[in-house]
Amino acid sequence: MTENRAGKSCFYISPIGAAGSDVRRRSDQILKHILRPAAEECGYITTRADEIDSSGMISTQILERILGDPLVIADLTDQNPNVFYELAVRHATRKPFIQLIAAGQAIPFDVQGIRTIEVDHRDLDSAASARESIVNAIHSIDEGQPVDTPMTYTLDLQDLRGSGRAEDRGIADILDVVQSIQRQVTRPQVETHDLHLLRRMVASWVEHGILSRAELFPLADKLRGKATDIWLRELLDKAADQRPDSYSKKPVI
Repeated sequence: MTENRAGKSCFYISPIGAAGSDVRRRSDQILKHILRPAAEECGYITTRADEIDSSGMISTQILERILGDPLVIADLTDQNPNVFYELAVRHATRKPFIQLIAAGQAIPFDVQGIRTIEVDHRDLDSAASARESIVNAIHSIDEGQPVDTPMTYTLDLQDLRGSGRAEDRGIADILDVVQSIQRQVTRPQVETHDLHLLRRMVASWVEHGILSRAELFPLADKLRGKATDIWLRELLDKAADQRPDSYSKKPVI
């Protein structure tokens, strides 16, 4: 399903819980007071699984919505297994999605690099802020913002590794190190040797004109932290707009 008479379809993936439960009340309130108003402002009509017409096989209908709707909004609160399964299916489609989580809850490692909107449904300021963030996210999606997920990252990495261009394979090497650093950031007991190696390697490639500014921008999305941001900004200032055709000049580190 991609369109309906009222507007574009948005599917809400959420822990639902039994009628009258705290889980159901929370999901109802977020849907009614935050998601629906934000989505409708942007021309989308939001539906949750229990609102789907039960004339067909419900599990099939849910998957059809996850696979086909122009937008999916997923609530990661309490790390519900069904939510994560359905979100993973959506990730595989490379179609737009928005992630939410209850304020104060930790974002699971596998989706930690993806922007996730925090919301406390019991706090009016938090609810208003979340609604505004959702509207802004939908506007960005409608303007063609690329969809970035752990799955698309891996698939893109495979494409780079299999490329016939030495430059692409070199970028894949860099992204491999980035992935390792992401694991270290969430597991601080691991040595930071890879971080130092990456910085030396990238700085040297910039100095020798191997990497351009455009090729440094993906690192800014993958690496977080104040010190890293400063380092990347300095590199971007030094990097040329274009990269030489030959990758063979890569220095040995």
